[in-house]
Amino acid sequence: MFNNLKESLHNIVDRVEDLGLSTMEFYKLRLFKSAMKGVTSLVNLLVFGSLSLFVMLFLSVGVALWLGTLFVEAYIGFLIVGGFYALALICMFIFGKKMIEKGIIFKSSRLFYDEDDLEPQERARRELDEFSAVLRKEEWKENEKLSK
Repeated sequence: MFNNLKESLHNIVDRVEDLGLSTMEFYKLRLFKSAMKGVTSLVNLLVFGSLSLFVMLFLSVGVALWLGTLFVEAYIGFLIVGGFYALALICMFIFGKKMIEKGIIFKSSRLFYDEDDLEPQERARRELDEFSAVLRKEEWKENEKLSK
């Protein structure tokens, strides 16, 4: 009887250690996955942002030169394009801050919290159910031995 109890306790300790190690490995993998998603997003932002910046630069210079030919003086075209960007910047400060914050929060929450992350919890629940079934089976066997 005491040997069975001792064996059950060793079983419990082994299972708890396995659960701790599995949980630690899961969180390490989850951290790695989140970090890689963040790095990938950052690289994409840098690549597409720099290319977009070059496109905007050349388009702006082209529009400014074209407007300069319409208004006879080249600097007037550059002032109009600069004024347009200043107006766009003021509008972004007034109206765009909340939209940008919401977009960043939404995007980063999708990066770090997946719906797939619920699966390890279900796996742990099933493992605990299996372990409790093993304990009940051992208890049933022990009761059967005692009744004989």
